[in-house]
Amino acid sequence: MSDETYYRDHWLDIDPERIEGYEEMFRWRPEMAALLAPAEIEAGQTVVDYGCGPGMLAIELARRVGEQGWVHGVDINEMFIERAAKNAAAEGVGGRIRFHCIEASELPLEDASVDRIICKNVLEYVDDIGATFKEFRRALKPGGRLHAIDSDWGMLVVEPIGTERLAEIFAAASIAYKTPLVGRMLYGLMREAGFQEVRVKMVAGPDTKGRAAPILFNMAKYARHSGRIDEATVDAFVDDVRAAIDAETYLLVLPQFLVTGLA
Repeated sequence: MSDETYYRDHWLDIDPERIEGYEEMFRWRPEMAALLAPAEIEAGQTVVDYGCGPGMLAIELARRVGEQGWVHGVDINEMFIERAAKNAAAEGVGGRIRFHCIEASELPLEDASVDRIICKNVLEYVDDIGATFKEFRRALKPGGRLHAIDSDWGMLVVEPIGTERLAEIFAAASIAYKTPLVGRMLYGLMREAGFQEVRVKMVAGPDTKGRAAPILFNMAKYARHSGRIDEATVDAFVDDVRAAIDAETYLLVLPQFLVTGLA
């Protein structure tokens, strides 16, 4: 993989261990409801889950739109699409979700055909956010809603790792993120793209049990791949995160920006 395109390529060539980790990390839980609330998902709507991964969010969306609604899950990774279809079938909602493997930002949907587009933790990886937003506006019905949920890695807190050590690891891992500070940028980008009534909320629930730790272990893999940092430093980071979880001194906070606008 080229360093210049690693932010995209590492989603095309993904090992099964990472997929298993994402399934567990993004499995729908009641406390995640706040992330979806501003999207105002209702029964009977047609909703797109852009960057659906193994399908956990798409499954929850299918439950919310009900038997008269429809969900389109799209992703660039064929393995994710296959896994998502199996997961949806196992949950009894496969008949209300159509999964699509796409190569770029273009949606395989007609103009003005969907009520909602949900984009969760994806925009930090896309080639061109402006072009992606233009495509979203094409597919949304007039008055349809885009709901973007994304991180701002400049606001990540991990204790007892500390700011300096975390910054060192992230600097090496940054090849995996096209726009790592996208959270703070979403409001302006959505306004520039022509969305109306753009609203911003933030959710910053702390993780003290290690549920979100896979993002740190993935970050360590990215840092290791970059070659910008020595192996011993990465190993020590991973070991210290695991030790903190075991000792119950671990704390991770990664604020999520919830930005919603009307087409």
